Amino acid sequence: MDFIGSVASLTGYRDRELLDTTIVSVLADWLQPAGLAISLLHCVGDPAAPRLLLQAGARQHVGVVPGDPPWTPVEALPSLADRPHHDRALTTGESMLGLPAGGRGEGTCLNVFPLSIGNQRTGVLEVVSRGPLSAPQRKLVDGLLLIYRNQLGLLDYSERDTLTGLLNRRTFDEQFGKCMTDDRQRRSAAPAAEPCLLRHWLGVIDIDHFKRVNDQFGHLIGDEVLLLVARILRTAFRHGDRLYRFGGEEFVVLLRAPSRVGAHEAFDRFRAQMQAFNFPQVGHVTASLGFTELRTLDTASAAFERADRAVYHAKEHGRNRIDCHEALVESGAFEAAEKVGDVELF
Repeated sequence: MDFIGSVASLTGYRDRELLDTTIVSVLADWLQPAGLAISLLHCVGDPAAPRLLLQAGARQHVGVVPGDPPWTPVEALPSLADRPHHDRALTTGESMLGLPAGGRGEGTCLNVFPLSIGNQRTGVLEVVSRGPLSAPQRKLVDGLLLIYRNQLGLLDYSERDTLTGLLNRRTFDEQFGKCMTDDRQRRSAAPAAEPCLLRHWLGVIDIDHFKRVNDQFGHLIGDEVLLLVARILRTAFRHGDRLYRFGGEEFVVLLRAPSRVGAHEAFDRFRAQMQAFNFPQVGHVTASLGFTELRTLDTASAAFERADRAVYHAKEHGRNRIDCHEALVESGAFEAAEKVGDVELF
């Protein structure tokens, strides 16, 4: 592919995973033969002590290699603090070039380029090269990363809720379909003897008495509550879980867990953190949650409505609690149904 074609390929995707794989692939092609290994690493987990998740990589004579699975436990990932050159690149916003690449062969160099979206630094691009990168090679990497950052900024603008920064409702349907496709592929590829596959769960979160917050304290304070709820969501759930704001005081979570108990524990971790948090001027605010397991041929609307029915059951039975749709069916509170409705969400 010529250079113009390579640049065009970077601007043709609305899927972040494809964009990450493409930037690594393009750099691997255009840095030959100097580029021995390229790794695109994103910061995940606690912002005060981030870990590095491999989004995509490329190795000489191998080509593109897969990144870390999104369900990788955050504690199993390398710590940014253990990689001082990466840490400094992110802290200063300056590339660290031509460093000795210890243990990777004589004459090899480590080059670390910071990644950012707007003013937020999100990760690093690591290039292990045969000798220092030349000035044209450095210029090539800087130029392609500028295009990559601009494309990520456009994706953020279209995919993110403007107030909280969480994913917005418009992205849910597309990502739900991808989630179901990935799950079917993973199940078909898994060995028959595999003891347990992580299952997908969809949860709906509704802030209790949020109208009272707006009425009593005003909408500016209400917006501050929503921002803080989004922060609690990011802290309570794992880096691979998908967090959405559907509008108003309603949030949605897509997560993986091995069992209903595991999913309940994940949602309850958020509920407990929410209950314990002291919101400035407002005090304590709680949330009600409903969740459901995703089925093999599920649709976004059917899964959402099952979880939504469960959250309204929670609100009608005391609030600040969690209800599972399947458990409610088993208890007789709800009638079993293959499809609860045909609500058009989008």
